[in-house]
Amino acid sequence: MKRLSTLLLFACLTISLTAQNQDERQRRFEEMKSKRAAFFTERIGLTPEEAEQFWPVYNSLQEEKGKLNNRMRQFFKNSKRNEKGEKIFDYDKITDEMIRIKVQEANLEKAYHVKFKKILGPEKLFRYYHTEREWGGELLKQIQRGGGNRR
Repeated sequence: MKRLSTLLLFACLTISLTAQNQDERQRRFEEMKSKRAAFFTERIGLTPEEAEQFWPVYNSLQEEKGKLNNRMRQFFKNSKRNEKGEKIFDYDKITDEMIRIKVQEANLEKAYHVKFKKILGPEKLFRYYHTEREWGGELLKQIQRGGGNRR
């Protein structure tokens, strides 16, 4: 009976900690999104009207890019394993898939370029592209300082 109680307590604690970790990850993700919104809005110089149009399009682009990244991750995850349990990569297939995904991402960027141009105009569109690069640098700095969005 004592063993069963201990096992149940351990299971409950594990479930509780997992839920807390997921909540913490979600909280940090939301915090990062709000920092990104402030960073982009300020750097691009978005008016409230532009921001109202910009963010749904931007979020849609990020969602599409995420799907492509997930596809690549699945490709690696589903790789076969040898008798030692090590992954065996078909480098020919992997590199072909990497290029296919890069081409799809470029086509996605091209399609969204047109959408962003209608919302922002040429100068703010240029600022947007510049801000995208700056944001990547900001994220790296946060990670190096230990404030990154890690597990």
